[in-house]
Amino acid sequence: MDEDRRTYDYFDKYTFLCEMYDSEVDDIKELVLNFFPFDNSVQIIDVEKGKAMIRRVQIKGVDKRNLHIGNMVNIFSKLLLLKDCAPLTRKTLFNNVKSTFAMIKPISPALHGKVLTFIMKKGFRILQMKNAKLGLDLARNMYRHLSGVKEMPIIIDYITSGEVIGLELEAEDAINKWRACLGATDPKYAAPGTLRKLLGEDMLRNVAHGSETEETVKEMLHNFFGYENGIPILPYRATLKDCTCCIIKPHVLLDGNVGSIVEHIATSKNLYISAQGMFTFDINDAREFYEIYSGVVPEYEAMCIELTEGRFIAMELKSKDPNVNVVCEFRKLCGPRDPDLGRQLYPESIRALYGKTTVQNAVHCTDLPEDGELEVEYFFKLIALK
Repeated sequence: MDEDRRTYDYFDKYTFLCEMYDSEVDDIKELVLNFFPFDNSVQIIDVEKGKAMIRRVQIKGVDKRNLHIGNMVNIFSKLLLLKDCAPLTRKTLFNNVKSTFAMIKPISPALHGKVLTFIMKKGFRILQMKNAKLGLDLARNMYRHLSGVKEMPIIIDYITSGEVIGLELEAEDAINKWRACLGATDPKYAAPGTLRKLLGEDMLRNVAHGSETEETVKEMLHNFFGYENGIPILPYRATLKDCTCCIIKPHVLLDGNVGSIVEHIATSKNLYISAQGMFTFDINDAREFYEIYSGVVPEYEAMCIELTEGRFIAMELKSKDPNVNVVCEFRKLCGPRDPDLGRQLYPESIRALYGKTTVQNAVHCTDLPEDGELEVEYFFKLIALK
């Protein structure tokens, strides 16, 4: 960071317009959140009263990484929804920040985690994520720019031959940045360090796709993640049978460990990811989902708040062996709820490796064998349908 940037950060603040539900008066309060990047401190202003509701203070877990429009931030157990920001804040934090559409092609599931890790290390935010099977019409439309090319039928056959993962990625100049990260179509000629150079096999099996224009980005995001009459255009792949639920929690996305956890699951002996999607919760959704823990687990309210603090990934997991109880198998892979205990007893478990606390413990897993299908249905049969 140069001297000018240090000076700017020292004196400047980022300003967000927020909403907070006040249960005492059953009303929505309009607040202003000022974030001071020099020391990661926060100030909250009550708009109606025109005075500080919370004087400038450092709050654990609040930093530039989670200050995005639409995110929830936890201020002393009060949830603030970031609705908008000041023009200077927008120019500073979100200058030329846009979305692009990316797609992981039909490659080995063992490589999915490596691709996701690559994406996050390159500074992209994942806004949407979904596995799917492309039909012929969507595949032909996606590659219509190759119409007339003799290899077109081979490309379509390949892209529809197996599971793909669609992603909405956000970054500064996202379209060009992602295509640069991909590298040349032929991995043989791709620049060192690009995704296709690292993992690509040939021009057909070159790992991933990236849209070329804003128009095609908009079109593909709609085709992949859009809805018609409240039904997803491209269906989720959940079977809702003989399965268990996994939630990769919001703090994992901020920490950049999504790919590592996906790889951990994909390379396990008995488990595989059959469906996945990215969701957000408000506090009522979280309380409903975690209702079984109310009055039982002391961290219940904190668990609910954690699940509202950003996007999370919900998954349906199944077993490769029909004789294996998938709920119990995944619980073993996750390890104890307390990551510190896990690090002592099961150091290679997911929570031991990527968890921080009993609340921020990387993943949720279904506890009771009879609840696996119910929890998966909650996301892919209820929440996924608008």
